[in-house]
Amino acid sequence: MWMPRGYRAAPGPLRAVMAGVAVNVGFYGMWRTLDLLRVPPGWLAVIVLLLGGFTALLGIAHATVQTDLTEVVAYSSVENGGLISVGYGIALVGAAVGRPPLVAVGLLAATLQTVAHALAKSLLFSAVSGIEDATGTTELEALRGVGHRLPASGTGLAIGALTLAGLPLTVGFVSEWFLLEALMQQFRIGRLVYALPLALAGALVAITTGFAAVAFVRIVGLTVLGPREPREVMSGRDVGPLGVAGLALLGLGCVGVAAVAPLWIRVLIAGLNPVVGRDVAAGALKSEWVLQPVYAEFSALSPSWLAVVMPLLLLGVLGMSVAFGRGRMFAVRRVPVWRSATGGVTGENQYTPFGFANPTRKVLANLLLTQSELTVLERETGGRTGDPHYDAAGAHLGYTNDVVEVVERFLFRPLRRPLLLAVRIAKRLQNGRLDAYLAYMLIALLAVLAVVAGLA
Repeated sequence: MWMPRGYRAAPGPLRAVMAGVAVNVGFYGMWRTLDLLRVPPGWLAVIVLLLGGFTALLGIAHATVQTDLTEVVAYSSVENGGLISVGYGIALVGAAVGRPPLVAVGLLAATLQTVAHALAKSLLFSAVSGIEDATGTTELEALRGVGHRLPASGTGLAIGALTLAGLPLTVGFVSEWFLLEALMQQFRIGRLVYALPLALAGALVAITTGFAAVAFVRIVGLTVLGPREPREVMSGRDVGPLGVAGLALLGLGCVGVAAVAPLWIRVLIAGLNPVVGRDVAAGALKSEWVLQPVYAEFSALSPSWLAVVMPLLLLGVLGMSVAFGRGRMFAVRRVPVWRSATGGVTGENQYTPFGFANPTRKVLANLLLTQSELTVLERETGGRTGDPHYDAAGAHLGYTNDVVEVVERFLFRPLRRPLLLAVRIAKRLQNGRLDAYLAYMLIALLAVLAVVAGLA
């Protein structure tokens, strides 16, 4: 899951394939593993549950403070991987305590999150690829107002961001609702050793969804709809007709899947039948178009009705505004644009994506290991800090603020040397002899059979 560097290194279109297809294949493998384990050990369920929760929070925290659009989306993939793992952890807990409904609600939540992740990430990386081709950059500071100049890519970026922010009418809202409702079933277990991890995971997921809103509001508000940058920055062209068709299809998927979520649930129930019985999983349907978290009389949601009612409410509000506004709704008012904390502030002093993320750097300083440094650059008269006539009151100050990639520094880098040593040792097995390779295959087969026999 933790591979933001992989997304940065991959070509633009390949990122969409990685996020939408390749990563999700691993989650399918997890589903099949549950079918193999049947009754997993309790410690494994707790580890997966908590590891998923902390991964989700750490991923979205990094996404919120990044200054590069590709890195924002890449770290968001880490967050979504954590959310999917939390759903899988719920299913493991249900299997460990012998609660098939909990297994069903966990797997359904994780699978819905996987669908949302596949659609939204494919859309986001496709839009980012179009923006990068047109502008030559993915720096948020340089892309403010990109939606004005690149409407197709900007619209795709906005829809994908709102989906991952969990906005109603998107599949992200349905999947996150189902996941949170699944976590709320912890009171049904009755065993503190499982109830506490479920409650902690619920808190982590709730915090994660809040920071996800912050991360993607920044993308929509400042990158897509922000003040326009000079034309030389946005000199390229938007995606062509095929690109527009692809973005439109993915965007409709983000909204359309939510509208027909009960139909998707029926498909998922059929797919999960080998792991958990169809009759148990069917409890996710309260009625034909209403969802519930498998357990009856707990809560209910109808995303299909939301797709009908919310647009009608919007039209009703607009109609009343026109009817009772006496024409004032369409009156032209010219006022100074609000930027930063004062009207009329422009240039380097206006509100920026970096400034928007600064509160997150402060609030999560202990998690992100935020590093701040204030340095004296030079006086207004040109004097340097070594000048005997230097006066600190008249100096230009430089402020830098950065975060530490915790997983890379404390996990990947320490493991790098022993892993490279293991690779060098493994290379010795590549001697080119057919009989040796057949022996390796036989040993591997015997090991797999031994594991299966031990779990049976």
